[in-house]
Amino acid sequence: MRVEKAMFTRVEATAPWGISSPGERGVKFVLVVRGTSTLTMPDGPAPIVLRGGDVFITLSETPYEIYDEPGSRLLDCAEVLATQVDDTMVVGGGGAPTTFISGAFHIDDPDARPLFSVMPRFLLLRAEEERTRAFESVLDMLSRETGRRAMGFEAMIGRLFELLFIHAVRAYADQETAIPKRGWLGAISDAQLRDAVRAMHGDLAHDWTLESLAKQAGMSRSAFTARFKQSVGQTPLDYLTRWRMHRATQLLQRDGLSLAEIGRSVGYRSEAAFNRTFKRAIGATPGQYRRDLSAPKA
Repeated sequence: MRVEKAMFTRVEATAPWGISSPGERGVKFVLVVRGTSTLTMPDGPAPIVLRGGDVFITLSETPYEIYDEPGSRLLDCAEVLATQVDDTMVVGGGGAPTTFISGAFHIDDPDARPLFSVMPRFLLLRAEEERTRAFESVLDMLSRETGRRAMGFEAMIGRLFELLFIHAVRAYADQETAIPKRGWLGAISDAQLRDAVRAMHGDLAHDWTLESLAKQAGMSRSAFTARFKQSVGQTPLDYLTRWRMHRATQLLQRDGLSLAEIGRSVGYRSEAAFNRTFKRAIGATPGQYRRDLSAPKA
C-alpha cells in the first residue's frame, strides 16, 4: 500500500481552545506532542483524555471534537484553517499550551480493502502502552519534521505516515483486548492459526489441502477447521479462494502477465477453472475484468 494525498497541520493551541471536525474521507490521525486534551465522538466511547504521546486514528468519516476543557468554545475546522501559516495553525486564548499534529491521507482502495475490512473504525494508542522503539522513533521523527521545513520534509512526512500506519496496525494486532479481532487479522493474531495463514499468503500457487494446512498449524483437520471458522468467519479453503481472487485482481492490473500465468500464480493449473472461480467471486471473467480496467472512463 502507498499513501496518497497526504496532508498535515501542526496545531499550537493555548487554553481555552476547542476544534470541531466534521470527519474526512480516508485515514485521519492525531498525535499529541505535548499538553492534554479531551476527545469526544458522537457514536464513540465516553470522552477520552489525551496526553503527550497518545495517538488516535479514524478509518472512516467520523466527526469528532477535541478541546482543552468541557465548555470551551469550539471552532469549526474551516475557521481554524484560516489561521494557518505554512503548515502551522495557532488557536486559543493564551493559557496552558497543547501541541498536536493532525494528519490525513488516502490509501489505494483495492490494496487496502482486506486491511480496512478487519480494522476498527477508531483506534487509540496510549503512550503508556508498551510500544516498540521503532514506533517511538517514527512518532519522534514525525514530531520533529512537522516542526520545521527542512529540505525534502514533505517527502519525509509521506513516508512517515506510511510507517505510522503500519506500526499502528501492528500495535493493534498485539493489543490484548476483550473485543476479538476479525478476519485474517484475527487468524494472524492467533498463535495456533498464524503459521497456516502465513503459509497460504506466502505461496498461493501451492496445492493446499485442508490436511496440509492443518499440518502447518499443528492441529487435527477438525480442530483446525473449527478454530479457523470461529476466528475468521470462513472455512480455511473458502478463505484461501477469497485471498487468491484478491491477489488475482491485483495481478490483472499489471501488463505483461497472461491470464494463464496469473491463474497459475494463484493456484489454478487450468485456465478454465480459474475463469469459473474468478467469475463466481468477482462477477466477471478475468478477461472482462482486465478490459474494464483499461476502458476509458466516462
